[in-house]
Amino acid sequence: MAPADHGRPLTDDRIMNTTTLPTRFRGYDLVIFDCDSTLTTLEGIDELARARGRHEEIKALTDAAMNGDVRLEEVYERRLDMLQPTRGEVAALADQYRENVVTDARELVGALHAAGREVFIVSGGLADAVVPFGAWLGIPEDHVRAVDLQYESSSAVSEVEPQGGDGGLRYRGTTPSPLTRAEGKPMVIRELLRNRIERSMLIGDGMSDLVAAPEVDLFVAFTGVVEREYVTSHADVLITGDSLAPVLGLALSANEEATLATTQYGDLASASRTRIRAGEVTIQRDTTP
Repeated sequence: MAPADHGRPLTDDRIMNTTTLPTRFRGYDLVIFDCDSTLTTLEGIDELARARGRHEEIKALTDAAMNGDVRLEEVYERRLDMLQPTRGEVAALADQYRENVVTDARELVGALHAAGREVFIVSGGLADAVVPFGAWLGIPEDHVRAVDLQYESSSAVSEVEPQGGDGGLRYRGTTPSPLTRAEGKPMVIRELLRNRIERSMLIGDGMSDLVAAPEVDLFVAFTGVVEREYVTSHADVLITGDSLAPVLGLALSANEEATLATTQYGDLASASRTRIRAGEVTIQRDTTP
């Protein structure tokens, strides 16, 4: 499942593990994040499996899809069918996401908003967990795309359960969503960016993110939680530390970052510069015209 070409690969002697980012790689108005293993160190479905004593079994299926070994639709509902989680169990993932938030993620969202950027989450994760986690990060619900589940009561009366409903309702199926399919994330991002002329960037870790790369101006593979070889080898840019702070250096111009450094986000701006100087950003493909 190879992605479409995106940008021109740099030759080995031109790959830039750099202390300063070239101007052409800075300044993106629309910043889109994956969720699991990007904004949080967890894969939500794997944590549901841990509670069922089936972590290794489910994790193997998740990894196969995220590494591109199998198509996402081959395992997405299969995993949920195996686990049959309740709505309460899914909703509780939001707390686990918060407890395992990636370093600097929440501060980064605040800084990006302060600098006038729009921030989105596009995730194949479960909406009952991803939406409240996004709200805690500072990302409004209308800027989050995730997968809604259908639940049924013990009396087998099925319904699409809204947030805040009975946590005892059990999984019945997924509400139709492109995000349950291998090629779904590009479709969702294409719709999200329709008629938008601003420059966009996507930060993620898995194959579903890589295949969406042609829909944005820059694809950044974040390896701070997990490194997937095929994804990292085809990304435009790598962030290789355990923090998302370097995203700030990519999203903002040098002047904007200098201005932000005089605000409450000064420490984050400093962390971004420090980590970039330490070589935690590698430019692999030139996406400029």
